[in-house]
Amino acid sequence: MIPGIVLLVIGGLLVVAEINTLTFYLLAVAIACFAAGTASIYGATLDYTFGVLGVVTLVALPAAHWLRLRLHTPDADHVSQDDVGHLVTVESITPEYLRVVYRGSVWSARMADARPADVHQGDTLRIVSREGNVLLLEPPAR
Repeated sequence: MIPGIVLLVIGGLLVVAEINTLTFYLLAVAIACFAAGTASIYGATLDYTFGVLGVVTLVALPAAHWLRLRLHTPDADHVSQDDVGHLVTVESITPEYLRVVYRGSVWSARMADARPADVHQGDTLRIVSREGNVLLLEPPAR
């Protein structure tokens, strides 16, 4: 029963991570963890539990890849890049991300060149692209 609970918790954590990455691959592994965890809680042996985990993963990953390719269209690319060129204001700086105000809410962001040097609270930066829910920024053109 303990392996089942652990797998369910891992599945939940993977769903949370998937929300931030939007790749569908973590969701596929999360579904496998949920299936294996449920089997374990209902009395499956450890071998059977990991067998379910493996089989569902082998089925779900190609399905996730197919879904990702199916949803990747020129229109989707255009929509995801609608933010390019807009200006944002830095609200706070954390070790992992910048927190910026954009469209009336706070977004996670990072510098496109991976160098947050000389970025301070209150600075104005320009959006160059977006990776999921994270904005990639650069200093505005002068």
